[in-house]
Amino acid sequence: MIQKVLYIITLVTVVTSDNWNDSEEDAIINYLLNGESFETSVSSEASDEPEPILNGGIWKCGSCEDINESKLIYSEDNQIDADMVNDDSVDIQVGVTLHNMRCVTVRASSSGVVRRMSGSCRGPSVTLTVLPVQHFTLQVYGM
Repeated sequence: MIQKVLYIITLVTVVTSDNWNDSEEDAIINYLLNGESFETSVSSEASDEPEPILNGGIWKCGSCEDINESKLIYSEDNQIDADMVNDDSVDIQVGVTLHNMRCVTVRASSSGVVRRMSGSCRGPSVTLTVLPVQHFTLQVYGM
């Protein structure tokens, strides 16, 4: 039994080490040891899209004019632990990949900042950073 467990651990170690990039490892180690932040790479599709804007208490990203509940294709409520909200070293990122995305909105329980890290709110995939809120609702609207 112990021999089987050792084989599995060895196999998992070999598989994960083959998929690991040295530059990613260095950046993560520097971040963990020294607190040095590293930028995530932004895809080329995100370069022409403006950052999310705050409008009427709702952060909007993408083509959000003329949206209504009938075009809602995804919605989620996120509750963040209070200790994590107060920790400056914690980034809360939400990634969404949906076909026919047109607009992404974030409604927060308190004032916060929403930024687009990668992708496009009008494309197939987007990653947003939401800081520093304890509760927020993410909604995605389609065409």
